[in-house]
Amino acid sequence: MTATAPRNSARRGRHGPPPGLGIGWRPELATFIAGRTDLSFVEVIVEALPTRGPLPAGLDRLAGRGVPVVPHGVGLGLGGAEPLQAWRIAHLATVADRLQAPLVSEHVAVVRAGGLEAGHLLAVPRTRDALDVLVANVRTVSAELPVPLALEHPAAPLHWPDADFSEAEFLTEIAERTGALLLLDLANLHADRVNHGVDPGRFLDRLPWERIAYIHVAGGVMRGGLYHDTHVHPVTGAVLDLVREVARRYPGPHAFMLERDGHYPAVRDLGGELEAISAAAAAGGAGHPEYSGHPPGAGPVTDAMPRPRTPRGGSGADGGDGGRARLRRTQTELVRALVADGPIPAGFDPRRVAATRTALLHKRTDAVARAWPALSCLPGFRSRFTAFAAGRAPAGAYADGMAFARVVRADLDEPARSEQLMAAVARRRLAVAVDRQAGARPLVAIRAPFLGTRLLGSGRTRLRPRAG
Repeated sequence: MTATAPRNSARRGRHGPPPGLGIGWRPELATFIAGRTDLSFVEVIVEALPTRGPLPAGLDRLAGRGVPVVPHGVGLGLGGAEPLQAWRIAHLATVADRLQAPLVSEHVAVVRAGGLEAGHLLAVPRTRDALDVLVANVRTVSAELPVPLALEHPAAPLHWPDADFSEAEFLTEIAERTGALLLLDLANLHADRVNHGVDPGRFLDRLPWERIAYIHVAGGVMRGGLYHDTHVHPVTGAVLDLVREVARRYPGPHAFMLERDGHYPAVRDLGGELEAISAAAAAGGAGHPEYSGHPPGAGPVTDAMPRPRTPRGGSGADGGDGGRARLRRTQTELVRALVADGPIPAGFDPRRVAATRTALLHKRTDAVARAWPALSCLPGFRSRFTAFAAGRAPAGAYADGMAFARVVRADLDEPARSEQLMAAVARRRLAVAVDRQAGARPLVAIRAPFLGTRLLGSGRTRLRPRAG
């Protein structure tokens, strides 16, 4: 599908997806999702979508038949003191307009600092400096978007010292000062309960429920003494209990969404997770004869967008150059400690930092394995890649895989060598790449207009359709 999806006027009046059940759309789940008739919406990672050309197969048909698609960003770094990357904002806005999305969502998180990519969504310090920077960043992004912006709180293996606000107070301040909506993640809330002793009931009670756009539900696992919101494990009973609690305490209708990013289970098991979420929401909402469609005391979700309020105290802008500079220094110290063997910043628990370093290496290894499936079949891949990556700043799964393959080149089998060669020519219009590994058959990859990509010398010839 190359044309813009048809505008669905029924959903343009809402400030979130329709209430009901949703799922994170992934290419691996396209067939499964296409066969479901009970889904009210899907969410898609915005960085995976093009601004021009065909949409991914399956997603185009969903958009074409009017299923709301919510673009979900992971790379803006709204909580970072680094300047926002204008191309990311433009990409988010273009995709939102192309999909005629009801809203877009991003994270209250740090993703880069001091020229280093964290490779993860890190929590921001809940300080006045960070609040002012966040407010300025959210206002900048919102001004470029054609639809409302919803902000998600990430799971936080590490909490910053010396907070000026609780997390719920922090989110509320951002929403009130910017007019942004909120994306509630119950798996992240469960992680904070296990890792930091957060009381879910108090957190939920302090949220401005009239601004909750939709709700994430996902699985996780205990590792290194911390609970990690992995999105590759089944939804736990504790998270389903939070679904029931939300439905019981704050009558909906709510939009609950399952996130799953890898290790996809059998169709029956994945369908069972969706049904468990739906059943938990229904069980929690039972016994509410006064059910009115929105939480007590909250304005209905179809009301006009809440207006930003005049800030209380502070600069009302971004904390000034001093506040942003202070935040940049502290964020750079933390990111360097996590991904580049920098010293642990003052006030952080060394055990938590070590556990977070390990978790980031696990996540990075998983990302490289997904990007380079043949390379990931190398014997001892996980331990060898983590040893390679430890202390080496992330460059993205594609570049990390290429760099690792050069280090272990002598051990690569033919499928992994072929994978590297095909990647080397894939992004060029006219290219030739040769692999003459000692003791192995030479391989040649060729890419040319109207021919596509050929791999020669492997005992078979591969021809891929011309792209671009």
